[in-house]
Amino acid sequence: MAWVQSLLDVLFPRPCVGCGLDRKGQGEFLCELCRDHVPFILPPFCTTCGRPAEMEYAYPTEEFECGLCRKNTYRFDRARSLGVYTSVLKELVHFFKYRSHPGAIREITSLLEQHFDPLEERYQDMQVVWVPLHRRKLKERGFDQSYVLARQMARLCRLPVVEGTLVRVRDTSPQARKNRTERMANVRGAFQVAQPEAVAGRRLLVVDDVFTTGATVNEVTKVLKQAGAERVDVFTLARA
Repeated sequence: MAWVQSLLDVLFPRPCVGCGLDRKGQGEFLCELCRDHVPFILPPFCTTCGRPAEMEYAYPTEEFECGLCRKNTYRFDRARSLGVYTSVLKELVHFFKYRSHPGAIREITSLLEQHFDPLEERYQDMQVVWVPLHRRKLKERGFDQSYVLARQMARLCRLPVVEGTLVRVRDTSPQARKNRTERMANVRGAFQVAQPEAVAGRRLLVVDDVFTTGATVNEVTKVLKQAGAERVDVFTLARA
């Protein structure tokens, strides 16, 4: 209830995740100023991978394709992200993911509802899967952040979630500080489709938290298409 949250804010003030200052009862995890500075990705961006134009070209055409996509780098059909993995959004993702605070999904959901149109035609008739954690890391963290995000995306898009089909069979080392080639090698063979019949002939939306080089979602797409998926789109909360 709103009055309960207001009372808790007075008794036990919680600082803004973005700037560390008092939220003053504005957002649940972000103050109003930080919410206004979330770096959302707006057109123009690469029509295939969703890479923001300013990362690639100073003067892009309206519907440009980045250099990596022109080289057929990715196996997925299309990828989009809510915002750039920097400043406020990076702090919110870190709080959600690394500080084991699944409740931050409420703030993330609010951002999705306000700045992303999940009911776009491209997502119709799709089913949602997520990039799963390995069981060891799941036990360590206590929750799977991509699963939590996927559930919210499915609710917003009014799409079903495909449970228990995609599994991580190998515990990979962290991708941070690895280059693109190392990241691809790190996740190679890390995923399997446990129930191919659940994805064969289906159009799938893969949800993850951060797209950096695309190595992880690329590997996931590979095994899903090998299992017979007709189309695989990707949505991530942030794009590095």
